[in-house]
Amino acid sequence: MRKPTTREMSAKHEKFIADLIEGKRTRNSGAVWSDQMDVRNDVRDTRWAFAADGKATLGNSIGVSRDMWRKAVEQSHDLRPMLPLRWYNTDRLDVGLDLVVISADDFREMLEELRG
Repeated sequence: MRKPTTREMSAKHEKFIADLIEGKRTRNSGAVWSDQMDVRNDVRDTRWAFAADGKATLGNSIGVSRDMWRKAVEQSHDLRPMLPLRWYNTDRLDVGLDLVVISADDFREMLEELRG
């Protein structure tokens, strides 16, 4: 079996993210200046509107840096930044683990709202 391409891994992950946050995938995986990040919510539709930039791998690790977070914050514009991380287990793109990185402030706000 051939190895999946980065684009194939990303496309599957982006679809998952869009379903997860009930958002829309951006054109060209966010490569257009006016429509950055991979998946975005519409701030008019939800109080919890996110802009997500997914990272996926068949490897053992995904690096997250301050620069990566700064870029996500900048490109999120009026939305909350999110970095979804996915590890695939096999070349068939069986999912092993999905995590989401958000700011502690957003997490705190979500907990406060959930706890009422």
